[in-house]
Amino acid sequence: MKYSVSMTESVNKELFEHLIRQDGQEDLCFAFYRLSTGKTRKTGVINDIILPEFDDRNVHGNVSFNSSYFDKVTSYALANNLGICFIHSHPYPGWQGMSFDDIEAEKMLAPRVKAVAGLPLIGMTIGTDNYWSARFWIKEAPNTYKRYWCESVRVVGKSLKPYFYDEEIPKSNFGEEFKRTISAWGDMKQQDISRLKIGIVGLGSVGSIVAEALLRTGVKNLTLIDFDLVERKNLDRLLAINRIDVDKYKVDIVKERLLRTQLISDLNVNSVQYSITEKEGQEAALDCDILFSCVDMPLPRYSLDCLSFANLIPVIDGGIDTNSNKDLTNIDQARWKAHTIGPERICMQCLGQYKPEDAALELSGELDNPYYIKGLQENHFINRGENVFGFSLSLAGMEIQQFL
Repeated sequence: MKYSVSMTESVNKELFEHLIRQDGQEDLCFAFYRLSTGKTRKTGVINDIILPEFDDRNVHGNVSFNSSYFDKVTSYALANNLGICFIHSHPYPGWQGMSFDDIEAEKMLAPRVKAVAGLPLIGMTIGTDNYWSARFWIKEAPNTYKRYWCESVRVVGKSLKPYFYDEEIPKSNFGEEFKRTISAWGDMKQQDISRLKIGIVGLGSVGSIVAEALLRTGVKNLTLIDFDLVERKNLDRLLAINRIDVDKYKVDIVKERLLRTQLISDLNVNSVQYSITEKEGQEAALDCDILFSCVDMPLPRYSLDCLSFANLIPVIDGGIDTNSNKDLTNIDQARWKAHTIGPERICMQCLGQYKPEDAALELSGELDNPYYIKGLQENHFINRGENVFGFSLSLAGMEIQQFL
């Protein structure tokens, strides 16, 4: 199992302003988390903070806290069914390791926190440049707790800022193939891009193009989520998919194609043959740092909306709406848009990307009933025009630009 931590930009700002002192001394505080559990990764989603009052801790170069402060923290965690984070600062920049005193302090806290909250202690350290490190203290046996370093800490809001632990997610070595890409924004951003875990939900006309674009931007960890099979009626709109692929899973075909490029030596592609509305699809999505919503039905969008805000995972979504003129001699109008939704941003429902009543209708199964569909209004979304490859290409490009 892998581990990570996520927080919003506003939480990060409050922590930074408290912990990074003007006098150069260390400081501390406690925060609270809910556990987000994916297929291969557990994430502590920080959602609240209790800063110390004047007599709650002693600042003396190093820093220590008093029992009254810890009592307030445990009472709040118990009352709200939350896990506990112990957070402190170091007076220098970069990724933060642990001193002997740091280790002993967290070892002492780990069993007390586990006994009170029923969840592992998360320890976190911040440097003067806002670089985070984090670890979970997992109970392995009676009176035995083992430290597991988090592979990343992610700050999510108007932008996404990841902080990686190189031992868990090593930096990539890019060759001549990516020389032009890296020249656009430098090695630091390229390393952030390459180490993100990115999920694509829906591998149809838009998702198949997005997958190709992400590979050629240097992303090396991709999760493809789609329950659907290739059909002949899809072939005019799916990138590099052929007649021989009919009746195969879309995710498997796209995975094979990406691996055949041999563009990234350590490329990891996970194909998930489930819907995002199913448990298996949601668990795979929770392992990701960013999700692309390449779906056109209300229930998957509703699921992604909930998943994004509850687990602090940005979702890049888009949509296409085409209408033929009445005599079917041309396109009367076509519209497409892309946007990023998630913590400290607007949601898809508010953007008008779906209606909750349509999500409920899909869940009921009526949208698969031709007799029911026949009775819907002409302008209902289920009756809108089909897409064409050129429009999918434009939308996929807009979603990639949102990501970059």
